[in-house]
Amino acid sequence: MIKKIFVFAIFALSLNLAVFAQDAMMSNDKMMMKKEVTAAEASKTALNVGAKMPAFSLKDAIGNIVSSDDMLKQGNLVVVFYRGAWCPYCNTYLRSLQKNISDIKANGGQLVAISVENPDNSMKVSDKNKLEFSVLSDPNLEVARNFGIVFQLDAKTDEKYKGYGIDLVKMNGTEKPELPLSATYIINKNGEIVYAFLDPDFTKRAEPSVIIETLKKIKGDSMKMEMKMDKKN
Repeated sequence: MIKKIFVFAIFALSLNLAVFAQDAMMSNDKMMMKKEVTAAEASKTALNVGAKMPAFSLKDAIGNIVSSDDMLKQGNLVVVFYRGAWCPYCNTYLRSLQKNISDIKANGGQLVAISVENPDNSMKVSDKNKLEFSVLSDPNLEVARNFGIVFQLDAKTDEKYKGYGIDLVKMNGTEKPELPLSATYIINKNGEIVYAFLDPDFTKRAEPSVIIETLKKIKGDSMKMEMKMDKKN
């Protein structure tokens, strides 16, 4: 009798383990089948106004480390994410920012442009567009991921890009064909995001005039705060 009970217990335990293993496999399969993040979804879930900016330290076009913390000590930070040197819309936009760089700086802005491309390509972008602001390299889109702006291309779009000679996985060294939104952020000296341009349409970018006006407002608000503090003292 005891022997039969023991055998039954072993059988029941084996059955439970088999069920547990099957459940685990099904759970893994569901994770694998999980829908990739689209540009539209990323634009809704990315860091937005009021959030704290994730600090970063990245290499510029000549290999120097540029720290967001150091830049915030000099002024309010304007962070522009672009797709790559191969994107004509990106180059056009970077040139438009360069045309307005004097006004951006005059209103307390420190401008940086970030892409997944290596420093050599960053140098090409900087030289080609005659940029007077830092162009930074973000390996594996780690900083872009921290901002929540990375999305995956669907298979059809990926093949279309490859037809143009743009193989994102090979070019960028990522596991999947991924890109960042063409996002623009303005961060105040406290590290708080005060402006965020998040549009899934890569042909649309934050207007330089809007960036400048936002910087003016931050500057004006800061001066008012200082005046209040002086009156209290």
